Formats: sequence, structure tokens, C-alpha cells
Amino acid sequence: MNPSDLTAILPELVLVLAGAIVVLADAFAPGLRPRFGVFAGLSAAGALALRWTGPLPGAVWSGALAVDPLARFVDTYVLAALLLVAVMADPYLKRTKARYGEFYGLLLWSAVGAMTLAKADSLVVVFVGLELLSITLYVLNAFHRDSAISLEAGWKYLVVGAFASALLLFGIALLYGATGTFSLRAVAQVVGSRPLAGNPLLLAGLALLLAGFAFKLALVPFHAWAPDVYQGSPTPVTAFLSVVPKGVVLVALARAVASVAPQAITPRWVPLLAAVAIASQVLGNLVAISQRDIKRMLAYSGIAHMGYALVGVVAFGLDGIAGALVYLAAYTFMNIAAFAVVSAFSENEDEPHLINDLAGQGWQRPFLSFALSISMFSLAGIPPTVGFVAKFLVFRAAVNEGMAWLAIVGVMNSLVSVFFYVRVVYYLYMKPLPRRAPDYSEPWPVRIVAGVCALAIVILGMFPALVLGAGELAARTLLR
Repeated sequence: MNPSDLTAILPELVLVLAGAIVVLADAFAPGLRPRFGVFAGLSAAGALALRWTGPLPGAVWSGALAVDPLARFVDTYVLAALLLVAVMADPYLKRTKARYGEFYGLLLWSAVGAMTLAKADSLVVVFVGLELLSITLYVLNAFHRDSAISLEAGWKYLVVGAFASALLLFGIALLYGATGTFSLRAVAQVVGSRPLAGNPLLLAGLALLLAGFAFKLALVPFHAWAPDVYQGSPTPVTAFLSVVPKGVVLVALARAVASVAPQAITPRWVPLLAAVAIASQVLGNLVAISQRDIKRMLAYSGIAHMGYALVGVVAFGLDGIAGALVYLAAYTFMNIAAFAVVSAFSENEDEPHLINDLAGQGWQRPFLSFALSISMFSLAGIPPTVGFVAKFLVFRAAVNEGMAWLAIVGVMNSLVSVFFYVRVVYYLYMKPLPRRAPDYSEPWPVRIVAGVCALAIVILGMFPALVLGAGELAARTLLR
């Protein structure tokens, strides 16, 4: 270990220390609980500032981590998501009488796991980062200990996560047996010097690695856990769970693909990844149509969106990876805006969050309803939102790589999704208030989060170069 190693992970160290401070403060100074959300948000902002002002030395910790422009890009939207969720969580925790320091401590440590996973250049660190991310989320999903639905969500995520970890670990073991190394860079050298056709151990390891990642991404056929976990988890946790783990796992998958491309990717893996992407889009959109609970609808929507983002990995190259990275950044703002409003438009967390309950809220609570509408339009890919830009980039990459059919399927699925996204807007503005109007709150932290996300959706949609340049720089780092 040397000073440059410590400097490279300074943002992670800040979050680890901040999480420990919050947990200890909850035990010894419970009167500070109303300020924990602000402290967690400031910690995320400080870590983000350190990432952008600090150096990008590349390989550190003996090559176990790669602190490069790709890592900085991913850390940026992970920390942005952490900041937004920390701000929106306090009113929710106050209303549900669950304002404890452990919530923010686990949230901060979960972000550390995500940031570690995103920059892992060793299969061992991939597993360690994924487990740190997953274990903290297991607890957060079941944070309402007196709620059966929350405990069920935590239990289901734990069981499925254990299977995913087992598959991933078995795949790592097979890859080590086939190559004799845990380093992704060294794996690339071994793959480049040996024919894959005669190495079934390597192929089996890659298949298990893909299956483990697919569980975390909620891709078909490893998607069944997502709706129940989304519905039962505390809404701020669902917001974090819906964007951060998926984003960093997709980046980890892209790093693994880059380590074996092009020998293992074409022609053996392109049809497989394309089939998974298409199946996720079709199932996610079709099943979302029948959902009446908005959290379950967004869960199936998330399955489809990871199918869209996977198109960028299938169309492997500068355009594809850059498009996938922009998609992940866009999805962060779109989903957090939606879940921020859902957390406010809720009277009881144990009850379903029905789309019918949104009837007439567009006129009763215009600000939050407008933010939710912007989020729905962006998720549907309607211009001039960033959701349209993200889908355009991944579909263009598929066309440029000679896979126009994949782009056509994606466009058709996007057209199907317009129905259930616009249905939410229809209920907000076209349906009358029910006889007993719901008693929804509009806390100012939620208004700030929803407003910031809605503004980012529109600005990045109108000026995509603000995020596309950083995405292309990060993609070039991966493709060297």
C-alpha cells in the first residue's frame, strides 16, 4: 500500500467514516436524528467533490481497482443517487416512525460497495464489492421490522441474492481454474492466446458469471424477485435499489465483456445477450400493462429498461458502451423522481400504492404531479427528455453494428410502454378526485428531489452533450 492507493479511494473512505459516525450518533446522541439525512447528503456531496478534484491514477491496489474516467462517471451517478435518496428519505422515515441512524449508515456503506464494484479489476474484488452492496440492501429492504410486507421483501431479496452470489462465485472459481488468475486484464491476455472452443471451463465460467450478474440486473429469466421486493421495501430504499445496483452491475458486466472481447463475444455471445435483452423488454413491458400498483409497474418497467441498456453492451464498441452509460445516468434521474413522488403520495406503506389513488392529484398537488409526469414521459422515451436521448443512443449503436433488427425490436417495445406510462399521467389529470381524497403530504425535501430530477431530465434531454462527452470518455477507457 502506498499514498496513491489511499488517495484513490478517499471518497469511499469518507462514506465509510460518515456511516460509522451516523450509527454511533444514533446510539449516543439520538436527539440528532432529524439531521442525519442532511449529514448523509453532505457526505455524499463531499465524496463527489473529492472524486472530481482527485487524481485518476488508473490501476491501484496492485491492480485490484481501476480508478479511471469510467470509475469517475459511475461514482458520479452513484453519489448523486445517494444524495437524492438521503434527502428524500428523512420525511418518509419521520412519517413511518423509523428515523434511525442505521438506515443512513447502511445506505452509505451500500454506496461504498457499489463504487467498489464499479471499479473492480479483479474478480475477487467484484465479489467483495457485490456482497457489501447486497448485504446492506438485505437489511434495508426489511428495515420496517414490524411490517410483514417489508420483512417478506428483505427475505426474498436475501434468498435470491444468495443464489446470485453462489452462481457468481462458482463462475469466478471456474474462470480462475481456466486462466490461473483473478485479474480481468490477465484474463484478457489468456483468452487472447487460447482458442475458446477448446476451453469449456472458461465458457462455463463466463456463463455462470453472466447468470450471477443477470440476477442483480433483474433480467429475464432471473427477474421474478423484482416486483415483490420493489413493492415491499421502504420507498426510498426501492428508489436506491432500482438504479444503483443495476448500474454498477451493468458496468461490471461491461468490464468482464471487455476482458474477453472480441474472442468470446462474437459470434457465441451476441445472440445470447441479444435474446436476454429482447426477452427482458417484451416481458417487462407486457406485464407492466396489467399492474395496478405503481411500484410493481415500475419494477416491471425496470426489467424492460435493463433490456434496453443491455443493447449497448450487445453492440459492443464506443457508441454502445457510451450509450449504455448515458442510459444508466438518465435512468437514475427518471426513477428517483418517480419514487420520490410515490413516497409522498402514500398514506400507509403496508397498503398497495395503487395508480387509481393518483386520480385528480394533478390539480391538488401540481408540483409533484408535474415532476411525476416528466418522469413518466422520460421513461417512455418521449422527446425532449433524456430518456429519449438514452434510447436513441443505444438503438443507434445497434444499427451501426449491423443489428438494426435489435433496434427495431427496442423501438416497438418502447411504443408498447407508452401506454402504461401515459396511463399514470391520465389518472393524475383526467380522473376526478375520489369521494375521500387521500391525505398526502408534500414535504419540502421530496419537492426538492423531484424538482431537481425533473429539471435534470429536461436539461440533459435538450443538451445531451453535457453527459454524452463524459460517457464517451469513460467508454474509451474501457475499450483500450
